[in-house]
Amino acid sequence: MKRTLTFAVALGLTAVLAASFGCRKGKDLSKMEPIVVALAPTFDAAKAPAQFEPLAGYLTAKLEKPVKFQPTKNGEEFSSLVKEGKASFVYANPIYYADVSDGCIVLVKADYAGKGTMSQGLIIVKEGEATKIRDVPEMKGSTMMVVSKDSLDGYLSQKMFFARSGLDIDLDFNLSVAPNHTAEEVIAAVASGEAQYGCVPVEMFPGQKPARGAEVLTICEKVPVEVFAFVEVSGDKMLGGLVRDALKKIPKGDPVLKPLRLEGFTLATQAEYDAVTNFLAQDKIDKAQRTPAGTAAPATVTKKK
Repeated sequence: MKRTLTFAVALGLTAVLAASFGCRKGKDLSKMEPIVVALAPTFDAAKAPAQFEPLAGYLTAKLEKPVKFQPTKNGEEFSSLVKEGKASFVYANPIYYADVSDGCIVLVKADYAGKGTMSQGLIIVKEGEATKIRDVPEMKGSTMMVVSKDSLDGYLSQKMFFARSGLDIDLDFNLSVAPNHTAEEVIAAVASGEAQYGCVPVEMFPGQKPARGAEVLTICEKVPVEVFAFVEVSGDKMLGGLVRDALKKIPKGDPVLKPLRLEGFTLATQAEYDAVTNFLAQDKIDKAQRTPAGTAAPATVTKKK
């Protein structure tokens, strides 16, 4: 009798497991609303779908729900996508993340191959001129070229550095942006004398040695790279935890990360991103105070070839 009962229970359990597996296997993902990840406009809208397709496929398999990485054309589109509740997650550098951070929870950050999880910039001058500078305030009013106002190590790192000395890189310098947003253009402009100072990533000058007619004046602040964050208005915090764990478990160098040049994702802390977002929020206040109502702030010049 016991054997018969045990056998019946086993059959029943097998049937339940089979049914459960069958349900999961039989899910029609095409009929489900996708989980949207809003991408900051720093990602090329034309290339992003192909770059993020492997990662989207990985998360889709782990969550058993379709995942879609949504490119955006500009900051306004990115911000509205998040604030209107159309995205459950964001993947953005701290500059764009700052605009939506009050409604997000930091999960993980990118870990770039050969670079890691932090960016750091340099200020460069024409070779032989670094010794002429004694005080940072003396630089006020000089010509300065940055890689891009989206750049962490070719703009933000240096912006935070100057702020420590009471200078605003946007308002206190004759600022220009590299035509094609490359560090090589900044170096060339400084070497030729077109710009007195340049802002470039630290890796452009290994060992901080002179190169291509330019040399390092000073090293600047470290800032965290892209963050993957959960949008609170979407409500499903359990989903946030599942995505965080899934991203952390991707093995180093996994093929799904190759198109993004990532080694993996690592746990991020709210504090390191708060440091940047708080700085950028204060920067907006300071600019408003320095720019009288009805008066436009000095324009940033983008040099053309």
